[in-house]
Amino acid sequence: MKRIKTSERSSAEFKECRGRKSATLPDDLWESIAAFSNTHGGIIYLGVNDNGEIIGLDNKGLDKLQKDLSTLIKGKFNIQPKVEVFCDEEHLEVIVSELEVYNKPIYSKKVGPRKVYVRQGSTNVLASDEEMRSLFAGASGGGENQIVEGALTDLVDEDKLDDYISQTGLKSVSFSNLEEKLKKIKALKDSKLTIFGLVAFGKDSAIDEILNNIYIDFKMFSGTSKVSMDNLDKIYRDRTEFHGDVAKQFFQAFDYIKSKLPKEAVVNKETGLREERYILPEEALREALANAIAHRDYLLQGSCVNVDLYSDRIELSNPGESLIAIKDLEKASSKARNPSLIEFLKAYKITDKTARGIPTIYQAARNRGLLDPRFENISGDFKATLYFSSPHSGKDKEWVDMIDDTFELKDTQKNALVFIKNNGTISNKQYCELNHMNSRNDDKQARRELGKLLTAGLLIKVGDRSGTRYKLSDKLL
Repeated sequence: MKRIKTSERSSAEFKECRGRKSATLPDDLWESIAAFSNTHGGIIYLGVNDNGEIIGLDNKGLDKLQKDLSTLIKGKFNIQPKVEVFCDEEHLEVIVSELEVYNKPIYSKKVGPRKVYVRQGSTNVLASDEEMRSLFAGASGGGENQIVEGALTDLVDEDKLDDYISQTGLKSVSFSNLEEKLKKIKALKDSKLTIFGLVAFGKDSAIDEILNNIYIDFKMFSGTSKVSMDNLDKIYRDRTEFHGDVAKQFFQAFDYIKSKLPKEAVVNKETGLREERYILPEEALREALANAIAHRDYLLQGSCVNVDLYSDRIELSNPGESLIAIKDLEKASSKARNPSLIEFLKAYKITDKTARGIPTIYQAARNRGLLDPRFENISGDFKATLYFSSPHSGKDKEWVDMIDDTFELKDTQKNALVFIKNNGTISNKQYCELNHMNSRNDDKQARRELGKLLTAGLLIKVGDRSGTRYKLSDKLL
């Protein structure tokens, strides 16, 4: 039997569809379609057994499955799912796209919202109570727009609210009362404070009392794991929590965590003096922390924003998986889970609302010659891992740093020299790929940087036109 070149996982499922007399859609197929639609999408292979083997449906069977599938898609669900069907020889591939947040959740019209399925690993499971609240909140504007019970004067710190208004174009507007101010900045719903209003302008005591785990938990570990075999009793080197409104949390946490980052000695190319700098660029930490606050799901209160600092990396995780596929994070347009909150954070220059957070983290790490950051969706959380180490070996780093002491190289140029040292030559295209230079003018920039290495006598040009490559000069061999 032919086999599918994949296995069942969070984005793939096999259905045999073999009936007694003819090909038949399984009764639970709607659950898979709904689960993929409510989560991150995926492919359902019809005519494939649990081992990934194509059982070999004939044309009659394939036609029947497609007709039955069309009927199911059009009539089964409360919202029509986004489905594409492709016939590949003896089986069907049903590609299910994730629905927009405002169209979730999707479920069977017959069964109703009491059974909402999501994808968890390679299985479909019923959404938890928290997941249900988050899904339905998205359809009504998101978690930040859910109301908070209580009198406005008991919940809101009006000084915080006035300070925010002074940062915006509303500073010249006259307001007659507290409710009018909150309504103008979209922090009220049905005359009650929203979650956005509470986390932005709430009294510190009210935030902690009403919302569980809306804080930042920072933990510092001695080594590269949470458990040290040398000292099992000493779990943390440091643990600090940051409470209050989200702006207060951000500024206090950022300054404190930054002070705990490892440092390195470098030569200032302008002054010629040695100075210390953080191994991880400050802007990378800033954007990662801002992203965790701005895009967390404020209805999921099972955990807070966690920041774990190890000797070789820092990990930041927040409740609520990314609304954008992980593979598209660097290039896709932003999807704001909390647009009002992002507008608030923009006023305090915590975020700039341009969807440049993730690309900035990538570029800051690459400019410093560090390993690429890693982004993951894990069990309902979004996790960012930023590394302190270089992709170069210790010897390669010592070698290229010695050259840098004389020629003051860019990190992109140092990456290229190490690449040539280990691979023999480099082309302009490889230079761009190596340094993730993907913008329109990056090709010209790469040629300029390679040209400077030629002028400095570090490289030799071989070949011409499309065959042009660069190798190390004799002085570096």
